[in-house]
Amino acid sequence: MLSRITLINTALGLAIIVLSFYTIIWHHQGYLLHKQSGVVKNKNQQIMAMRKQLLSEHSEKISGAQIKNVALNDLQMKPVDPDKILTLLL
Repeated sequence: MLSRITLINTALGLAIIVLSFYTIIWHHQGYLLHKQSGVVKNKNQQIMAMRKQLLSEHSEKISGAQIKNVALNDLQMKPVDPDKILTLLL
């Protein structure tokens, strides 16, 4: 009878030790995943900043004539009639 209890306690003790090791491994994997997520997030922010910078540089290079053509053709806006423009003198 005593040997059965000893075997059960030994088996339970080994199960606790194995589960403890798995817990440590899972925690370490979670830590590495969190660390990698931070690196990816920083890289994504750098890429987005570079993209915004390139878009702003591109928009600065677009001439007024191109903007006017896009407005007239794509957006179907009406052209400005120069006779209807009032000049303001200071």
